Amino acid sequence: MIKRIIPLILSIVLSAGITAGADSIDITQMDNRSLLLDGTMDVYFLYRGADGSPAEIDNSEKLSLFKAAEDGTREELSIKAVEQEAPRLQGISFLLLIDNSGSMHEEKLGGKPRYETAVYAVDQFLQEIDNPNDRVGIASFNTYYSKLSDVNTMSDEHTIALGSIQTPGQEESYTELYRSIVLAGQQLAPFGGRRAIIVLSDGENYPYINSGKSHPVYGNETVEPDAVSKELTEEGITLYAVHIGRNHDRQLDNLAAASGGRSFSADNQEILKDIYSLIRDEIRKEYRVSFSAPYVKDEVTRVSLAYDNLDTEAVYFTPHFLADPATSFQPLILIAIAIAAGIILILLLMAWEKPVSGAELSQLPRGRNFSPSTRVSLTQDVTVIGSGNNDDMTIAGNPGLKTRHATVNYDKQEGTYTLISDNEFRVNNKLKRQHRLRSGDVIDLEGTTIVFDKPMEDSKDKKS
Repeated sequence: MIKRIIPLILSIVLSAGITAGADSIDITQMDNRSLLLDGTMDVYFLYRGADGSPAEIDNSEKLSLFKAAEDGTREELSIKAVEQEAPRLQGISFLLLIDNSGSMHEEKLGGKPRYETAVYAVDQFLQEIDNPNDRVGIASFNTYYSKLSDVNTMSDEHTIALGSIQTPGQEESYTELYRSIVLAGQQLAPFGGRRAIIVLSDGENYPYINSGKSHPVYGNETVEPDAVSKELTEEGITLYAVHIGRNHDRQLDNLAAASGGRSFSADNQEILKDIYSLIRDEIRKEYRVSFSAPYVKDEVTRVSLAYDNLDTEAVYFTPHFLADPATSFQPLILIAIAIAAGIILILLLMAWEKPVSGAELSQLPRGRNFSPSTRVSLTQDVTVIGSGNNDDMTIAGNPGLKTRHATVNYDKQEGTYTLISDNEFRVNNKLKRQHRLRSGDVIDLEGTTIVFDKPMEDSKDKKS
């Protein structure tokens, strides 16, 4: 057994471009989700020992973080916290993107069609997901991008989704690789914390437009590597590229490296399976560094992370709340932000101080969405919440939600409302599948925040 594992691990290490013999440190993800809220950023990084495997840093005080300018100057940043194995503790969101082009079914790997080998490896990966905080989504691509499962905690739906991939017809056999990565990034974007796309492909980007015809959905629009890099940078998503077969898309390797990820090559089923396991295990062992981010005029900012004599750099996207950024953080900007914050506060106070006439659900804005909240009165025996247009409370822009994702059942005799779903949700930060609602309950459905409100004089359960 040991004789088989050693060359297998060595093959993975070499294919990933890791050089054994020296310690190294790599930034794997920049998370800007808290930047506009409290001015902080999260940096995920992995420290490797001399053998190329993940290792522990001996003293977090040796870590330094800098804002790096183009002229080579550096400004030290204030580190707020360092957390070991943060992705394992908080959970990881994976998007498994599988090439389903014609060659995946026509060409073989180890005596089997490449498609069968890929499905086997992904299925083994799914079976090994044992962290209840991890989320997984599955998608395939050829001429079209097909979302096979939502990004969600592990369930039988993932296995069913994997088995639903069909052999493509001639018009579906093209490889829209770059476009599919962008769409995968959009599917993964609503989820916070550590996020990774693992794309498996046996060839190069070969879009449908190469047929001489317009794409049935996208017309003559093309997606270049720069668009992929922009999507990954703005959303703070890491790309891991897994190659099988002889034809490799070299631009894909560059995109993976620029995002904080890596590239792998597999020439048999077992190595392919172990590559997926290796990616997951390495992400689990990463550190998270929180720091105070300075206000900058540029959309993209470069930072440098140093530990002992090791140094690594990465970039993050800076969303600007008020139109074009200024040359410096002027007092007028502070005044404008204060005025905007005051208006938002007044609107919130008006919304919450206004007594409700009956029980209702209020959806709060999330992420970079500054749209007004949505309210739905619970006037029916059963109120349906989900992504469907016919649902009573339709929530758009969250790929984690399904049609009829949850229901609120009203008991007229008791005057109570119960939230029920086949999928786990959080109420006041506690995992539930069924919960009797009380006024002020904060509900989290796949990252969408909803508040339940009910007039006290109408509550028969207020003492329960």
